[in-house]
Amino acid sequence: MNIVKSSILAALSSAAVLVIGATTGQAATIQSVTHDTGAIERPYFSQGVTIGSRADWDTITFAFDVQGGAGFEAFSTGELYILTQDYLGRPEDLSASTEGFLAVSNGFEDGFWAFEKRVTLLADHTYYFVMGERADASAITLFGSQAPAISALGFGASTGNAYAVNSGNVDFVLNGEIATPAPVPLPATALMLLAGIGSLGAVAARRRRNASA
Repeated sequence: MNIVKSSILAALSSAAVLVIGATTGQAATIQSVTHDTGAIERPYFSQGVTIGSRADWDTITFAFDVQGGAGFEAFSTGELYILTQDYLGRPEDLSASTEGFLAVSNGFEDGFWAFEKRVTLLADHTYYFVMGERADASAITLFGSQAPAISALGFGASTGNAYAVNSGNVDFVLNGEIATPAPVPLPATALMLLAGIGSLGAVAARRRRNASA
């Protein structure tokens, strides 16, 4: 009987591990570039980011850093698009039908653009965060150490100019949570084992009743 109890407990523990392991999420900074001091002024910016091999991410937030050097000051305004390929068009032409479209921001959170939780960035993939048209198209000062991924738009979104090739970095912070994997179903062999253990328990209980009768 002790063997039956031990087997049941072991099986239940295994099932619990499968369920708990499938519901763990971790909030973290996915990637960031900060503390640069080279000032760049443009009305629109885009930034390419390659996700590491650690995990897939959801609950995405993104902001540019408008404080050069030490410290961080988040900047976000208008809409931010996530694309799976570099964008060389105009900000006003961005939409859900843009080639490579993944998502568009749906609000702000602590100065960051925020996206629906279901939006997932996959490990070992590159994504492009591209500012869409905004009402105030005055110049923004960001900081970078290389030729930034920026447009040559001047001061208006309707000048007919487009984004330049994504070729460097400006300061930014990309946050998210490790995506929760889908629940892992028990394999057929495990289900058969649980059924067998349940049958053994029923037989043992019946024997106890017969012995006490």
